[in-house]
Amino acid sequence: MRRTNYSIVALTILILCSISISYGQINISNLAEVQYGKLPDESSDFFPSIYDRTEIDYRKKGFSVSTTLEQYYTTKDGRSYFDLSQLALGYKKKKWDIKLGNFYETLGRGMLLRSFEIPGALLEDIGFRSRNYFHRDMLGASVKYKTKKATFQVLRADILNNVLPPTFDRAERRTDLVTAASAKIKYIKGQEVGIIYMRRDQASQNYISALLNGSVSGLDYYVEYATSIGEDFAGIHSNENGSAFYTSLTGYAGSFSFTAEYKNYKDFVLGAGINEPAAGVKQQTYRVLNRSIHVSNPINEEGYQLDLFYNLNDGTIINFNHSLAVNNFGGQSFSFRQFFLEVQSSIGEKVEYKGFIDYSQDPFKGESNRFSIGLYSDIEIKENLRFLPEVEYQSFSRSSSDVYNFNMLLGVNVKSKYFFSILGELTNDPFIIKDGQSERLYLGGTLRYKPNYKNTFQLFLGERRGGPQCSAGVCYEILDFKGVELRWIGKLRI
Repeated sequence: MRRTNYSIVALTILILCSISISYGQINISNLAEVQYGKLPDESSDFFPSIYDRTEIDYRKKGFSVSTTLEQYYTTKDGRSYFDLSQLALGYKKKKWDIKLGNFYETLGRGMLLRSFEIPGALLEDIGFRSRNYFHRDMLGASVKYKTKKATFQVLRADILNNVLPPTFDRAERRTDLVTAASAKIKYIKGQEVGIIYMRRDQASQNYISALLNGSVSGLDYYVEYATSIGEDFAGIHSNENGSAFYTSLTGYAGSFSFTAEYKNYKDFVLGAGINEPAAGVKQQTYRVLNRSIHVSNPINEEGYQLDLFYNLNDGTIINFNHSLAVNNFGGQSFSFRQFFLEVQSSIGEKVEYKGFIDYSQDPFKGESNRFSIGLYSDIEIKENLRFLPEVEYQSFSRSSSDVYNFNMLLGVNVKSKYFFSILGELTNDPFIIKDGQSERLYLGGTLRYKPNYKNTFQLFLGERRGGPQCSAGVCYEILDFKGVELRWIGKLRI
């Protein structure tokens, strides 16, 4: 388990305070969340907890210094910590971009390596029950040299396994040490060709990726193929090596635009999951669709996605999406299919709305004939007062059960500073409801106050349903919560 070196934390804060005497710029951001409530599968009653994350960033000309302090306190044993979670030095000027310490980097479209940060999201594993910021950074060094025609980069770093909370030692959370080098060259009319090499030291495994991207006749394209090449670079043609292929094509003509994607992944989960190949399914913000989204599996998956948009003269936007993903496990094939239609429009000058209809088949989850529908509205009652009703319904068959989920939100926005909403979620899902119940109701209220663009305060009271949540192509699990929660997000510039 982890032991925080408080002397390093104190020294870091002292250095940043000393630097501020010079004429650089310091940005401070803070995320604090206080909870008093109950989590699923907890045997005890309500208990308190406090999470806080402070990021201090100093910049002067091309130089930067940043640090992140993360802490979590609760009455439960073995879950609290105080940690210097990030410390970084950087230099970026003209053609050079140099990073030391903690940083984020993605190679290609994430087939070999993807680090990320999901702003405002907290991760809480049902096994460890210690909350931490949802990100996957790298600890090491990166040097990038970029001209108008070429980009070269080398890096060596440990990748964070964010499933393990900061209560674990650094060696336990960073088990994937990688070395990578990449080169991208632009040629005729801005077309780009690139090659990426990466080595995982722990497994003595080498990988290579080749990519093409650019624009031809108004069509934007991207093609990337990655494969394992073994320890001795001799296995590039072996069928036993994992591989990943992804391509996309985007274009438009007048009021019509489209994006088409194809993916084919075979045995391509690297290390503790340090890569994140393109999902190839539509990212959804609607509750019932986000919760039931198909999570791409790089172990074995082939599929495509077609996303179409049409803009009418009156401002109406029509979006049609179809995706297919086929997984083969144990000699059995599972085909996920989704058909999605969305319309965004307005009625007069005071009513805006968007509605959707979705039909999916998801045998990998055992859900057939999954039908979802929803309507979101934004209605101007009078100046600086808006009414925001939302309603969603979903039904599907699982085994011998007919399951439904129903959500309704009633929200009010005042002067863009105050937002109040009540959200009710009703379900008869046997995986959710308790013994002896036929339905389960989640009811919660949210009050958000935003006095300025630098500060946001949000209070939640009631019961919140958990489940999968996806953002920017990354999916994670949110736990059920019952109680009261207060969150503050603030920014300060010096």
